[in-house]
Amino acid sequence: MFLRHETYLRFSGAYRRNQMQASLLAQFVPTVRNYLPIAAGALRLPALSFALATLLGAMLWNAGFLLAGYAMRDGVHDLPTVALRIMAVVLALEVTFFIALRARWHRVARG
Repeated sequence: MFLRHETYLRFSGAYRRNQMQASLLAQFVPTVRNYLPIAAGALRLPALSFALATLLGAMLWNAGFLLAGYAMRDGVHDLPTVALRIMAVVLALEVTFFIALRARWHRVARG
């Protein structure tokens, strides 16, 4: 919305070229996950490939929480402590992802 036209064209081209990977990875970024369908629809990406990438990404994202819940089902746990630990792990994973993405972007930009 507030992007220059050239930036929008560059982003939309990159998303079109890497739509499966981008749609899959976007499921691991909470805010992006919510708004990506708007971009996919506006760019007229194939609905089936977008849906498959979204489904796979959501399944992988939720599997971690499901496994954590099942691992804790038989124990006595302090819920606030467990919730804080899970949030810390998720935050650490997302920060690591963004750092890796930024490092890759800088390598590509430098040529």
